[in-house]
Amino acid sequence: MQQLEHQVKCLAPLEYAGGNERLCFTFDGLTKSADLRIGALNKKLVSRLPDHVIDLIEIATLVYAVDASVSRGGNIDQQMGAKWHRQFNVEMSVRCLKLWAREDVKRDLEETLMFLSGDRFRFSFVQNSEPGNSSKYFNFGEDNSWQADSIVMFSGGLDSFAGVLEEIIERGNRVALISHHSAPKIAKIQNDLQKAIGKRLETKNLKHIPIKIQLAAGTQKEGTHRTRSFLFAVLGIANAYAFGLKKVRFYENGVVSLNLSPVTNAVGTRATRTTHPQTITRFSNLFSRIFEEPYRIENPFFWRTKKEVVETISKLGFADSIAQTRSCADVRNSTIQHPHCGRCSQCIDRRFSMFAAGLERYDPAEAYMVDLMDGLRENAVDRETALSYVRSSVAYENISFTQLEQNHPEISRTVAHLDDPEEASLKRIAGLLRRHGAGVVGVMQKTMESRSIDEFEVHTLPRMFGQIKNEGLVGNPENALVAPVAEAEAGMFKMNFDSKGKKLVINGVIEITAPATCELLFALAKNHLCGAGQGLDFEDYPMLTAYELTDVLRLTDDGNVRQRISRSRSFLRQTFNSAGYTEEDADVLIETLPRLGYRLAPERVKVLIKE
Repeated sequence: MQQLEHQVKCLAPLEYAGGNERLCFTFDGLTKSADLRIGALNKKLVSRLPDHVIDLIEIATLVYAVDASVSRGGNIDQQMGAKWHRQFNVEMSVRCLKLWAREDVKRDLEETLMFLSGDRFRFSFVQNSEPGNSSKYFNFGEDNSWQADSIVMFSGGLDSFAGVLEEIIERGNRVALISHHSAPKIAKIQNDLQKAIGKRLETKNLKHIPIKIQLAAGTQKEGTHRTRSFLFAVLGIANAYAFGLKKVRFYENGVVSLNLSPVTNAVGTRATRTTHPQTITRFSNLFSRIFEEPYRIENPFFWRTKKEVVETISKLGFADSIAQTRSCADVRNSTIQHPHCGRCSQCIDRRFSMFAAGLERYDPAEAYMVDLMDGLRENAVDRETALSYVRSSVAYENISFTQLEQNHPEISRTVAHLDDPEEASLKRIAGLLRRHGAGVVGVMQKTMESRSIDEFEVHTLPRMFGQIKNEGLVGNPENALVAPVAEAEAGMFKMNFDSKGKKLVINGVIEITAPATCELLFALAKNHLCGAGQGLDFEDYPMLTAYELTDVLRLTDDGNVRQRISRSRSFLRQTFNSAGYTEEDADVLIETLPRLGYRLAPERVKVLIKE
């Protein structure tokens, strides 16, 4: 199946009523647009911004709008998830053509966006004859001499709130809070929080710089916004440049930053990589290349758990402001009574952290539409979201760094972007996960000791967890990867691996020990379980690209990956024939989607990794 290519051409910006600068573009021949407005900076600071910074802001805004302009297919995509990976051919005029036409800049830009979104952006830059105008995207604040010591990306969530408090109280910094919003609900949350900080810590210590991005009617077709973090980082860097600084800080706990499946209810391109160590490195390298001097994006909370972040807020005397923060992913359906849905992984993570830190009294239960322990999770996806979170946490409680590497081979791409040596980084990450796991397990144990399992209603988290615990599906890292499955159906292949992936038995009769084939199938099996653990439809199960398999299988290039796939298929045909199956049966095991990658056929296999 060919990846659909979309043609994008950026048009000259237009100024509309209200002062918003409207960035217009054509998308497959249809005109679309996005409004951008940056507030609170004074004219002197804005006048420092050179043309290539304005170019960068426009590129990031266009990328964000293009990302939203076509659906990825959603959960009911009938094309095996192919719509989740898109290609955009973008023609854009820029003021600094010599910079943007450089191969190294284009390569870093396109590869960064590919890692963030799973989409391929191909840029063609042409000269923009419009004179530079650094002020057109800005609403000016007071002309004063206030100077920031630190630039912090401020979402209104617990982590960024704790980060701002540390910057001001512990480091004595004057902080510029860069916040992005596209909805009034989020803008109010951010404004209220910064006012609460300013009221108690003096307003001279911070300045809120709100940024509004509004997609025009007909532009919003996709709500995952995988490239939003790129726009956010660019706006942070632009403000850093205006203040003469060379560093921007995102604050997010390490468990979320790592985003190891199935910790969250997002997989494949839906898995956020906002503060993943590789994202941080790619952002830093890209901006340093553009500005031709070192610029850094940092995440000071990478080695902290959510529980430790919450404890930081309490330690700094702001526990009573916790209720003003927001973590929920379902902003659209939030209400004044229930600002948190209680179903998404962010809400579940927040609530467990509050209980683990003993601070739940500052996070009212009535703020959640679905209570963590007593709420009914009627939807199958909601049930799997909660269960996979707890299963993973149980596995993490006693995980060693060798188990971490075995169960999550993708971790190798993480440690390469950390400052410590590989083994030291693995040990620190394992320690981080153990602390997170211990906190969640402690909350679950305390809850389940408070009453018998039967006293919890069906489809509540304690009742569901108690059932799978009794069935032996939790308690070690391997079992945490096993998702509940229905009874076997005709034409299904049960794939049973040993814990190290050295031996595979299919349907109890086909035994495979060939190292190369086992290693390949074991990697695909783990990726398969990430989708199964989230209760996804078959078409949405994640793929492993040739590039990812190159790392996992420790091969030199994607040509060797294709060779491994081909040889393994040949071996499987022979093995299946010997066991009385057909070659066609063997061929369906490994599914290939052109340009997207490889996976086990979701509708034909069921996977178990034993102890």
